[in-house]
Amino acid sequence: MELLFVEPSVLSNPFGQKLARRLRHSGVPGIQLASALYRDFSLAAEPQGIGAVLRQECSAIANVKPARDSLWLAVESVDLPGNMGTIIRTAEAAGVTGIILLGPGADPWDPACVRASMGSLFSLRLVRCTNQEFTAWARFNGVAVVGSSPNGLLDFKAFRGRWPAAVLIGSERQGLSEQLLEASDFILRIPMHGRCDSINAAVAAGVLLFEMSSQRSATH
Repeated sequence: MELLFVEPSVLSNPFGQKLARRLRHSGVPGIQLASALYRDFSLAAEPQGIGAVLRQECSAIANVKPARDSLWLAVESVDLPGNMGTIIRTAEAAGVTGIILLGPGADPWDPACVRASMGSLFSLRLVRCTNQEFTAWARFNGVAVVGSSPNGLLDFKAFRGRWPAAVLIGSERQGLSEQLLEASDFILRIPMHGRCDSINAAVAAGVLLFEMSSQRSATH
Protein backbone atom coordinates (compact mmCIF):
# COMPACT_ATOMS: atom_id res chain seq x y z
CA MET A 1 0.00 0.00 0.00
CA GLU A 2 1.42 3.37 -1.05
CA LEU A 3 -1.01 5.79 0.59
CA LEU A 4 -4.09 5.84 2.82
CA PHE A 5 -6.64 8.64 2.57
CA VAL A 6 -9.73 9.27 4.68
CA GLU A 7 -12.63 11.67 4.94
CA PRO A 8 -13.41 11.74 8.69
CA SER A 9 -17.01 12.98 8.38
CA VAL A 10 -17.91 9.95 6.24
CA LEU A 11 -15.74 7.35 7.98
CA SER A 12 -18.31 6.23 10.56
CA ASN A 13 -17.98 2.44 10.28
CA PRO A 14 -16.11 1.08 13.34
CA PHE A 15 -14.27 -1.51 11.25
CA GLY A 16 -13.12 1.18 8.80
CA GLN A 17 -11.96 3.40 11.63
CA LYS A 18 -10.02 0.55 13.22
CA LEU A 19 -8.47 -0.34 9.86
CA ALA A 20 -7.37 3.24 9.26
CA ARG A 21 -5.73 3.41 12.70
CA ARG A 22 -3.97 0.08 12.20
CA LEU A 23 -2.59 1.11 8.82
CA ARG A 24 -1.34 4.43 10.14
CA HIS A 25 0.35 2.71 13.09
CA SER A 26 2.04 0.27 10.68
CA GLY A 27 3.70 3.21 8.90
CA VAL A 28 1.46 3.68 5.86
CA PRO A 29 1.43 7.38 4.91
CA GLY A 30 -2.03 8.91 5.29
CA ILE A 31 -3.83 12.14 4.50
CA GLN A 32 -7.26 13.60 5.21
CA LEU A 33 -9.28 14.85 2.26
CA ALA A 34 -11.95 17.50 2.11
CA SER A 35 -15.43 16.09 1.49
CA ALA A 36 -15.74 17.44 -2.06
CA LEU A 37 -12.30 16.16 -3.08
CA TYR A 38 -12.95 12.72 -1.55
CA ARG A 39 -16.22 12.38 -3.47
CA ASP A 40 -14.42 13.37 -6.68
CA PHE A 41 -12.00 10.48 -6.10
CA SER A 42 -14.65 7.92 -5.17
CA LEU A 43 -16.85 6.26 -7.79
CA ALA A 44 -19.00 4.49 -5.20
CA ALA A 45 -22.65 5.46 -4.75
CA GLU A 46 -22.20 5.21 -0.97
CA PRO A 47 -18.52 5.91 -0.21
CA GLN A 48 -17.22 4.65 3.13
CA GLY A 49 -14.79 7.46 3.89
CA ILE A 50 -11.61 5.49 3.36
CA GLY A 51 -9.45 4.80 0.32
CA ALA A 52 -5.96 3.74 -0.63
CA VAL A 53 -3.40 3.95 -3.40
CA LEU A 54 -2.14 0.44 -4.14
CA ARG A 55 0.74 -0.77 -6.26
CA GLN A 56 -0.35 -2.97 -9.15
CA GLU A 57 1.63 -6.20 -9.03
CA CYS A 58 1.77 -8.92 -11.67
CA SER A 59 4.30 -11.73 -11.85
CA ALA A 60 6.26 -12.53 -15.01
CA ILE A 61 5.23 -15.94 -16.27
CA ALA A 62 8.88 -16.97 -16.61
CA ASN A 63 9.06 -16.81 -12.80
CA VAL A 64 6.01 -19.03 -12.25
CA LYS A 65 6.62 -22.71 -11.51
CA PRO A 66 3.24 -24.47 -11.32
CA ALA A 67 2.75 -26.97 -8.53
CA ARG A 68 1.91 -30.52 -9.57
CA ASP A 69 -1.80 -30.25 -8.66
CA SER A 70 -2.32 -26.54 -9.36
CA LEU A 71 -5.31 -25.11 -11.22
CA TRP A 72 -4.89 -21.85 -13.13
CA LEU A 73 -7.27 -19.56 -14.97
CA ALA A 74 -6.07 -17.80 -18.13
CA VAL A 75 -8.22 -14.92 -19.39
CA GLU A 76 -7.72 -13.68 -22.93
CA SER A 77 -10.28 -10.88 -22.98
CA VAL A 78 -13.46 -9.88 -21.16
CA ASP A 79 -15.71 -7.20 -22.61
CA LEU A 80 -17.37 -6.08 -19.36
CA PRO A 81 -15.20 -5.19 -16.33
CA GLY A 82 -17.93 -6.35 -13.95
CA ASN A 83 -17.76 -9.81 -15.52
CA MET A 84 -14.00 -9.82 -15.04
CA GLY A 85 -14.47 -9.08 -11.35
CA THR A 86 -17.03 -11.86 -11.03
CA ILE A 87 -14.62 -14.26 -12.74
CA ILE A 88 -11.87 -13.35 -10.26
CA ARG A 89 -14.20 -13.84 -7.30
CA THR A 90 -15.39 -17.17 -8.69
CA ALA A 91 -11.80 -18.28 -9.32
CA GLU A 92 -10.89 -17.77 -5.67
CA ALA A 93 -13.99 -19.68 -4.54
CA ALA A 94 -13.04 -22.59 -6.84
CA GLY A 95 -9.53 -22.81 -5.39
CA VAL A 96 -7.63 -21.42 -8.37
CA THR A 97 -3.92 -20.86 -7.74
CA GLY A 98 -3.64 -17.74 -9.86
CA ILE A 99 -4.98 -15.84 -12.86
CA ILE A 100 -2.98 -15.40 -16.04
CA LEU A 101 -3.90 -12.22 -17.94
CA LEU A 102 -3.39 -12.50 -21.67
CA GLY A 103 -3.20 -9.13 -23.38
CA PRO A 104 -4.79 -5.74 -22.64
CA GLY A 105 -8.36 -7.04 -22.93
CA ALA A 106 -8.19 -8.50 -19.41
CA ASP A 107 -7.86 -5.56 -17.00
CA PRO A 108 -8.24 -6.53 -13.34
CA TRP A 109 -7.67 -2.95 -12.17
CA ASP A 110 -10.72 -1.38 -13.80
CA PRO A 111 -12.76 0.13 -10.91
CA ALA A 112 -15.85 -1.90 -11.84
CA CYS A 113 -13.75 -5.07 -11.81
CA VAL A 114 -12.18 -4.26 -8.45
CA ARG A 115 -15.63 -3.73 -6.89
CA ALA A 116 -17.13 -6.88 -8.44
CA SER A 117 -14.19 -9.01 -7.25
CA MET A 118 -15.21 -8.30 -3.62
CA GLY A 119 -11.60 -8.45 -2.42
CA SER A 120 -10.63 -11.62 -4.28
CA LEU A 121 -8.40 -9.56 -6.56
CA PHE A 122 -6.00 -9.12 -3.63
CA SER A 123 -6.03 -12.81 -2.68
CA LEU A 124 -4.91 -14.36 -5.95
CA ARG A 125 -1.58 -14.35 -7.74
CA LEU A 126 -1.78 -12.35 -10.99
CA VAL A 127 0.44 -13.11 -13.97
CA ARG A 128 0.55 -11.10 -17.20
CA CYS A 129 1.96 -12.39 -20.48
CA THR A 130 1.29 -12.76 -24.20
CA ASN A 131 -0.51 -15.69 -25.81
CA GLN A 132 2.81 -16.96 -27.12
CA GLU A 133 4.48 -16.77 -23.70
CA PHE A 134 1.56 -18.58 -22.10
CA THR A 135 1.64 -21.37 -24.68
CA ALA A 136 5.40 -21.83 -24.28
CA TRP A 137 5.08 -21.84 -20.46
CA ALA A 138 2.32 -24.43 -20.52
CA ARG A 139 4.26 -26.76 -22.81
CA PHE A 140 7.50 -26.43 -20.86
CA ASN A 141 5.82 -27.12 -17.51
CA GLY A 142 3.42 -29.84 -18.69
CA VAL A 143 0.33 -27.73 -17.98
CA ALA A 144 -2.86 -29.09 -19.58
CA VAL A 145 -4.54 -26.22 -21.45
CA VAL A 146 -8.33 -26.51 -21.32
CA GLY A 147 -10.21 -24.28 -23.75
CA SER A 148 -13.94 -23.86 -24.18
CA SER A 149 -16.16 -23.32 -27.19
CA PRO A 150 -19.81 -23.94 -28.13
CA ASN A 151 -18.32 -26.09 -30.90
CA GLY A 152 -16.09 -28.12 -28.60
CA LEU A 153 -16.19 -31.86 -29.23
CA LEU A 154 -16.08 -32.88 -25.57
CA ASP A 155 -18.87 -32.31 -23.04
CA PHE A 156 -17.31 -30.78 -19.92
CA LYS A 157 -18.94 -33.48 -17.77
CA ALA A 158 -17.21 -36.20 -19.79
CA PHE A 159 -13.80 -34.56 -19.44
CA ARG A 160 -11.24 -36.05 -17.05
CA GLY A 161 -8.61 -33.53 -16.13
CA ARG A 162 -4.90 -33.87 -15.61
CA TRP A 163 -2.69 -31.60 -13.54
CA PRO A 164 -1.40 -28.99 -13.47
CA ALA A 165 -4.09 -27.41 -15.61
CA ALA A 166 -5.10 -23.99 -16.95
CA VAL A 167 -8.66 -23.15 -17.99
CA LEU A 168 -8.92 -20.61 -20.83
CA ILE A 169 -11.71 -18.03 -20.99
CA GLY A 170 -12.29 -15.74 -23.97
CA SER A 171 -14.44 -12.70 -24.61
CA GLU A 172 -18.24 -12.76 -24.37
CA ARG A 173 -18.73 -11.82 -28.01
CA GLN A 174 -15.92 -13.60 -29.82
CA GLY A 175 -14.83 -16.41 -27.52
CA LEU A 176 -11.25 -17.63 -27.65
CA SER A 177 -8.96 -16.62 -30.48
CA GLU A 178 -7.97 -19.22 -33.06
CA GLN A 179 -4.43 -19.08 -31.71
CA LEU A 180 -5.49 -20.22 -28.23
CA LEU A 181 -7.99 -22.76 -29.52
CA GLU A 182 -5.15 -24.35 -31.49
CA ALA A 183 -2.94 -24.28 -28.40
CA SER A 184 -5.57 -26.05 -26.26
CA ASP A 185 -5.05 -29.69 -25.34
CA PHE A 186 -8.80 -30.04 -24.79
CA ILE A 187 -11.74 -27.96 -26.05
CA LEU A 188 -14.84 -28.39 -23.92
CA ARG A 189 -18.42 -27.38 -24.56
CA ILE A 190 -21.14 -26.62 -22.03
CA PRO A 191 -24.41 -28.11 -23.34
CA MET A 192 -27.26 -25.58 -23.43
CA HIS A 193 -31.02 -25.90 -23.77
CA GLY A 194 -33.58 -23.65 -25.39
CA ARG A 195 -32.47 -21.14 -27.98
CA CYS A 196 -29.26 -20.11 -26.21
CA ASP A 197 -26.07 -20.61 -28.17
CA SER A 198 -23.75 -19.03 -25.58
CA ILE A 199 -23.63 -18.02 -21.92
CA ASN A 200 -22.01 -15.24 -19.93
CA ALA A 201 -18.23 -15.57 -19.69
CA ALA A 202 -18.32 -15.43 -15.89
CA VAL A 203 -20.94 -18.20 -15.76
CA ALA A 204 -18.90 -20.35 -18.16
CA ALA A 205 -15.78 -19.81 -16.05
CA GLY A 206 -17.67 -20.85 -12.92
CA VAL A 207 -19.05 -24.02 -14.49
CA LEU A 208 -15.65 -25.16 -15.77
CA LEU A 209 -13.61 -24.13 -12.72
CA PHE A 210 -15.86 -25.84 -10.20
CA GLU A 211 -15.95 -28.99 -12.32
CA MET A 212 -12.14 -28.99 -12.49
CA SER A 213 -11.88 -28.24 -8.78
CA SER A 214 -14.22 -31.13 -7.96
CA GLN A 215 -12.19 -33.52 -10.08
CA ARG A 216 -8.95 -32.38 -8.47
CA SER A 217 -10.39 -32.92 -4.97
CA ALA A 218 -11.54 -36.41 -5.95
CA THR A 219 -7.98 -37.41 -6.89
CA HIS A 220 -6.55 -36.49 -3.48
